[in-house]
Amino acid sequence: MSFADHFADVVLSIAVLHFARDDAHFAAMLRTMWRVLRPGGLLFCRLASDIGMEVRMRPRGGRRYQLPDSSERYLVNEALLLEWTRELGGELLDPLKTTVVQDQRCMTTWVVRKDGD
Repeated sequence: MSFADHFADVVLSIAVLHFARDDAHFAAMLRTMWRVLRPGGLLFCRLASDIGMEVRMRPRGGRRYQLPDSSERYLVNEALLLEWTRELGGELLDPLKTTVVQDQRCMTTWVVRKDGD
């Protein structure tokens, strides 16, 4: 991302992070979004997870899973999102919310405020 550090008040990531190839790719995308966010700014993410359908997801290696809709995605869970919230030094602004989409996939909303630097 070509934006300067602390450029944005809000970063929206809608249906992006679950296309990560692996943990390193996920971390790189997330850290880049965090880098451009100003202190006090808001990171709003909606991404695929296994929350609510854990037993329906078929492991493909690492955090990649085949979903009931036959797509393959990098999936997060509650523990991972809370771990990233702490690691980034952010504050969870709202409890995690997950929507089960017609028994085919789960989409989780993760909202984090960047603490002042």
